Amino acid sequence: MVLQFAKDTDLRSYLKKKQKKGLYKISWSEIIKLAGEITHGLKYLHDKKIIHRDLHSKNILIDDGNALIADFGMSKYLNESATLSPGGVTGLAYTDPRCFQRIKPDEKSDVYSLGLLFWELTSGIPPFSNLYVAAIISEVLKGEGEKIIENTPLEYVSLYSKCWSSNSADRPTLNEILYELEKLSTQISIEHITNKLVKNSYSYEESENCWFI
Repeated sequence: MVLQFAKDTDLRSYLKKKQKKGLYKISWSEIIKLAGEITHGLKYLHDKKIIHRDLHSKNILIDDGNALIADFGMSKYLNESATLSPGGVTGLAYTDPRCFQRIKPDEKSDVYSLGLLFWELTSGIPPFSNLYVAAIISEVLKGEGEKIIENTPLEYVSLYSKCWSSNSADRPTLNEILYELEKLSTQISIEHITNKLVKNSYSYEESENCWFI
């Protein structure tokens, strides 16, 4: 697979640069733009019957402000068998809870991860970033997602909450997500979303590797 060269940074680092004096701030238009670009990239994969299986903010590259999906090391064709593979814990919080139940991942597993990325665009930090690995797994298995960032438009909250629904059948298709994002781009008039950050006492990126599906 030939990928476009991205000369800037990954999404996680990009969002971190928007943090100043304990406050994260991002424009609503940029949230919708980045969310749409990630969704379009994922749709391109799914149209080719490929699931990414490791979608998180360090695997989204930013090039001139545009979001590009990267790192296809865990990707599979839908008709391939999915096996338990050793890997890092960076994407643990974005993992479909069904994967911990040994259910074969599918397109809706990527949609689950996409919902967490949409939330991260409003928070500026990874989901459950203040928790240890075991606690992250516990939160993922609850299927409730992360806490809503204050002043986030309810329509956007509804969209990403559906993405991480514990019932995969309730998760929207990528076409439905793109349709909703298009509506949100014209119907919501806020300028920015801000999030007051609390210094994390622990980061799961610093922990040892674990088994990851």
